[in-house]
Amino acid sequence: MKITRCNKCPSLVSSRSRIVSGYGDENATIMFVGLAPGRNGADITGVPFTRDPSGILFQEAMIKAGFSLENDPTFEKPKLKHVFITNIVKCNPKDEKGNNRHPSKDEINNCVKYFEIEKQLIKPNIIVLLGKTTTEHILNIKIGQFIQLHNNPIYKDSIIYVPFLHPSYIIRGMYQREKYLQEILNISGLVK
Repeated sequence: MKITRCNKCPSLVSSRSRIVSGYGDENATIMFVGLAPGRNGADITGVPFTRDPSGILFQEAMIKAGFSLENDPTFEKPKLKHVFITNIVKCNPKDEKGNNRHPSKDEINNCVKYFEIEKQLIKPNIIVLLGKTTTEHILNIKIGQFIQLHNNPIYKDSIIYVPFLHPSYIIRGMYQREKYLQEILNISGLVK
């Protein structure tokens, strides 16, 4: 309820279509965390990592790993087991042309408390951090070459954090798709 009433970031309030909370298995062992909802995906559906190319690839990975109870990666509200999916920022940040932009530090700081509440409620053992900015913020570190941290677990506060490439990186052809899908499948082995 607190998330749906948030109006701390005037630029996000004026441009968002909806506020996007996390979703999935409330008893999840693994939490996947992105940065912010995409304008052609979650900002429209209200469900993180759905509809746009990154979301469709991500849902394909969830299906392949056995986390999704659906078999169609374009399905806009898949039922999940073992995982909870969310973003640090709950509104889509748009630039002056209406395109996605990175949220500002103030926008992240205003919103990160909602992620912390989700984390406390779900109590995951593993948190997969999707992308460089998400990883830097959650782990409070500065990263040079993110690819060096990709898929290398970091243990902190009794949680295993796994820095992981954002699906948009794969969509842009900067990493092998099948290797990425296999790496998410390998993460599923931690709960089976």
